[in-house]
Amino acid sequence: MSGREVVVHLTRPEDLVTVDPAGLYDDPDARSVPGAEEIVDELLARGRPGRHDRVVVTLPPATAGPDPAATAAHLQTVLRRWCVRRNERGEREGAVLWRQGLNSLRPGIPLFLIGLLFSTGFLEPDVPAFLQDVLGNGVFLVIAWVGLWYPLDLFFFARLPLRREHRVLDALLAMPVEVRVREVAPRE
Repeated sequence: MSGREVVVHLTRPEDLVTVDPAGLYDDPDARSVPGAEEIVDELLARGRPGRHDRVVVTLPPATAGPDPAATAAHLQTVLRRWCVRRNERGEREGAVLWRQGLNSLRPGIPLFLIGLLFSTGFLEPDVPAFLQDVLGNGVFLVIAWVGLWYPLDLFFFARLPLRREHRVLDALLAMPVEVRVREVAPRE
């Protein structure tokens, strides 16, 4: 089974993990985003990466080196290092979001309890129906929900993109890298 290719066009092998934004002044083919980030973005956009997918790096003959297979092996090593570092960064960002969620419970729980307390207080039978609807079933119920919304969002939803990127990076760690020599640099 062949699998899909993730193709990235580089000018130099170093462009896989680093770019020189000043190069945009002189070189129309200069990159503004490292090739590795372009690969991750492409894999994220595609959905679940397959087991047989592979990375194809195209380079001009002058920078591909005399042995494209050796260049491919070196780029594969560099890409794996980059993936490991990117996963480490994602884990740190996930831990920060988790701590923010825990810290946001400090003001969130009292706000929730106060909103719930006032809401139930305005739902007593002796309170006019208009105030029950506006304050008991409206304003104070919303205040109670707002108190927990942000922490719940951080615990359950804010970290989902990081988890998805982690899965893509793990798949990228296992993908083979192939170098193809191109004659003409592509124009974007």
